[in-house]
Amino acid sequence: MTVNHDGAGSGDEPDVALGEDPEPLHQVAEPVDGRALRAQQRREQRRSEILVAATRVFRAKGYHAASVGDIIDRARIARGTFYLYFNSKREIFTELTTVFLGLIRGSVRKISLEAGAPEPIEQMRANFRRVMGTVLTHDDLATIMLRDPEEFDLEGQAQMQQFFDQVIELIELAVRTGRALGFARDCNDHIIAVSALGALREVLRRMLVARADVADRTSAGTPELPAGRGLEPSRALLVDTERLADELVTFFVRGVFT
Repeated sequence: MTVNHDGAGSGDEPDVALGEDPEPLHQVAEPVDGRALRAQQRREQRRSEILVAATRVFRAKGYHAASVGDIIDRARIARGTFYLYFNSKREIFTELTTVFLGLIRGSVRKISLEAGAPEPIEQMRANFRRVMGTVLTHDDLATIMLRDPEEFDLEGQAQMQQFFDQVIELIELAVRTGRALGFARDCNDHIIAVSALGALREVLRRMLVARADVADRTSAGTPELPAGRGLEPSRALLVDTERLADELVTFFVRGVFT
């Protein structure tokens, strides 16, 4: 989602001033479809800016406490402008969960057993690292999705449940694929997927908290320490994504894979 974080999108292009000489006859007017394309680009930019504003509001206040007014204030737009693009904060939240799930899906690669492909465990490790990279790159979205369900109202909880059900389906597919390829044990796919999600969700949540703590230390004037040095060992691990990915792979492999 590429947006301008500095504020609302630009308005329509200014009209030609009254009394200005008309364009020379040799100049070709801009095609109508060109103007339509630019107008469409402005609409898409404005829509993206509203989504960015909503993401930051949801992260700061929580979905339940946030209001459409908060989003309007953050986006610096009129209320009528908001309703040109979205009907409610729930509609925005639905889109954000869809976007985040798409990002997670896009970070996971199928395990390959073709000649020349890395060992399956290395491919799994790469998947975990990409997922963590996605979470860190989109930490606003990730923080919202990993909140305690108690912070959501009933509609929000239902939306989050739908999101995590889809993540569970992704994990079940990975386990079934591993079994079909001959390196996953016979197990209850659903139980394994739910257990794996619970562990991954908590680890990612703690990783974001630890990263935020390190960022706060830096902004407060405390020198930034590489790879969590100077932190207690458990928190140092949470900011070292490569080591964290290794631990998660080991945990998952020992429980599921042969």
